[in-house]
Amino acid sequence: MPHSALYDDDILLWSEQQAEIVRRLGRTRRDLPNEFDVENVAEEIESVGRSELAAVENQLQNILVHLIKLAAEPESPAARHWRGEILAFHSDIRRRYAASMRQKIEFEALWRLACEQATLALPEGNAVAASLPPNAPFSLDDFTVDRIDAVSLADRLSQL
Repeated sequence: MPHSALYDDDILLWSEQQAEIVRRLGRTRRDLPNEFDVENVAEEIESVGRSELAAVENQLQNILVHLIKLAAEPESPAARHWRGEILAFHSDIRRRYAASMRQKIEFEALWRLACEQATLALPEGNAVAASLPPNAPFSLDDFTVDRIDAVSLADRLSQL
């Protein structure tokens, strides 16, 4: 795959590969100017991919928080808003997600953070919030689909 296509399809992988090329050039090429800051240039290139990964992780956590709220309070006046937010977060994930992110996303850690965040936002004693499982009842695959079904995912969560 040409590097320009990889840049468009998998920015994380592209940034890792390009940073390694810059580092290799810094180690092997003696004709590079002394002012060329190889390590910091490589770090900046890598940060492009890390930023996209962080954005995807943030949106995954946002979806999880909103699913917990939706499962805990399906009749809340805010439920329609939460469903809309889930769709917006999912849309952002679909634009940014790349295959190389799969092994880097710590889904269980995102689940634990989402549980803490949602529990603080819900009324004390909420039955769903009190019974959230320690391990995620979802997988990354539930959120990388073409179309997310927030109601079905919230129903699955409320039935645990």
